[in-house]
Amino acid sequence: MMKKSYLIGAGFSFFILGIILFFVMKSPINATEIDWRLLGELDYVTGKTTSELQTFHAQKIRIPGFMVPLEDNQRKVTEFLLVPNPQACIHMPAPPPNQMVYVKVKGGGFPTAFGPIWVYGDFKILTSKSVYGESSFEIQADSVEPYP
Repeated sequence: MMKKSYLIGAGFSFFILGIILFFVMKSPINATEIDWRLLGELDYVTGKTTSELQTFHAQKIRIPGFMVPLEDNQRKVTEFLLVPNPQACIHMPAPPPNQMVYVKVKGGGFPTAFGPIWVYGDFKILTSKSVYGESSFEIQADSVEPYP
């Protein structure tokens, strides 16, 4: 009887460990959170950036914001602009380039989001142009998830 309960306990422990590893492996690892105040330190007229902002170039980051899809597909988005607030979504004049991030999705795309989101991916200080304006940053997105 003792052997049987030991085996059941060991099996349960492996099951729990498997669940923990599944969620840890699915979540973006080593992504440093950056915020819009830091992005605002880029002088988009001269292109000069602070040393702090420069340290995030070509690094894994996460940033919150709102999605402005750049395509008409209502189900899946493969590229979009990320902006700091819902009022900056689509209006004229467009927000300044240091307040927009061009996001290119790795893989097949993500569902269109209508509320705040987290974007995880590789960050670059790189000017991109779209129909909604110019952005000073780009992210190759690994994942997008709702902002809690």
